[in-house]
Amino acid sequence: MPHYKWDLAGSPPPLQRHSEVKHTLLRNYLVDYFLTLVPMPQQDKIQLTIVDGFCGGGLYQNESSQEVPGSPIVILEAIQEAQAQLMIQQDRRKPIDIDVELICIDESQNALDYLRYVLHQKGYERSLAEDKIRLIKGKFTDHCSTAIKRAEDRSPKSGRVLFVLDQYGYSAVPLHCLHEIFSKLKHAEVILTFYIDALLTYLDRTNLNNFERKTGLSTAIQASDLDATNRSPRWRGRLQSLLYQRLASQSSARFHTPFFIRPERGHGDFWLLHLSQHWKARDVMANTHWSHHNHFAHYGQAGFDMFSTGYIGKLDDGNKLQMGFDFSDVAAEVSKSTMMAQIPRLLFDRAEGITFEQFFLKLINTTPATQKMVQKTILDLHQLGEILVVDERGDTSRARVQLKGGHILKLPSQRSFLF
Repeated sequence: MPHYKWDLAGSPPPLQRHSEVKHTLLRNYLVDYFLTLVPMPQQDKIQLTIVDGFCGGGLYQNESSQEVPGSPIVILEAIQEAQAQLMIQQDRRKPIDIDVELICIDESQNALDYLRYVLHQKGYERSLAEDKIRLIKGKFTDHCSTAIKRAEDRSPKSGRVLFVLDQYGYSAVPLHCLHEIFSKLKHAEVILTFYIDALLTYLDRTNLNNFERKTGLSTAIQASDLDATNRSPRWRGRLQSLLYQRLASQSSARFHTPFFIRPERGHGDFWLLHLSQHWKARDVMANTHWSHHNHFAHYGQAGFDMFSTGYIGKLDDGNKLQMGFDFSDVAAEVSKSTMMAQIPRLLFDRAEGITFEQFFLKLINTTPATQKMVQKTILDLHQLGEILVVDERGDTSRARVQLKGGHILKLPSQRSFLF
């Protein structure tokens, strides 16, 4: 149930730091997302639907006692910021029309009344009157199908829609909703928060059964996993890895990110999952994490095997978890050196080679690296003679800056070093 109290006569409810961080990431992701959708200045309009499934009242008070926007306002402000950036970057004479219909859903009528008040205060009366912003009372699960149908009607060809599902806990977004989203909308994306620590902290047979019943997720957790004597930091990390992989594989999304928000103090880890049907959307989200690395982590390895040992990288001398992969400049260097060693090995059994597109798409869900980072590493290996890049004519490519999807990657007949 919602844990915020919305009262027009009082102050906005308090917002914890980790939630403010989530809103920051959402804002930056949306700006990058809109910029990606408008690559050329000749384009004058894009159309999509955004569904905020747990929208809240639109305004909070952060830990510094400052008023900060909630997700509906963050979304609307991101649209304006993207429009302004496109005017400058593309030297436009006419603004781009980012035609977004925002559907806000919440169980609390008080939250919706507060949101309506905030929207009026910020000048969105016309958008409300024209149903460009829709406020809907109820559970997300009860309105998911209607929201999907609305997105289909607005964008029958592209099916472009973003679901922002900042749920309260970990069981308010069942798999059948995700299946329907990704089966009916070919360019759908979902940003889903999941309070993984709350689930694991109180995990027992009853709670597990309730979780599986509400979500429809088959967790594959065994009775031995619930034995309190088995619990340790490594136990928690292993179950996080197992649950994430099950959720990602059962969601029907082709591409996904496994990144975490780690609050500075207390409250435990939150998953911030991005699920999509297109690799470029996943790549934009990965870039956003690298750009705002202070607050995000995953507990796996660099390179292409982040799940080989689960999420947990190391334990310190006190048997406590160390901060995992943190998207810092150091992490970028580690990623580069790790991929330099891994890529030749990954090509070892492919004498005929593999296209760059096939190689990247096969491994995209197993790495924190972006497409540009992988491409740069491959080009460096090519320049060093550790691998060959062959163009469409069968000639050794002279590519130094950019790879094409059809470029073939393969090992040279003689390597410059031996294993």
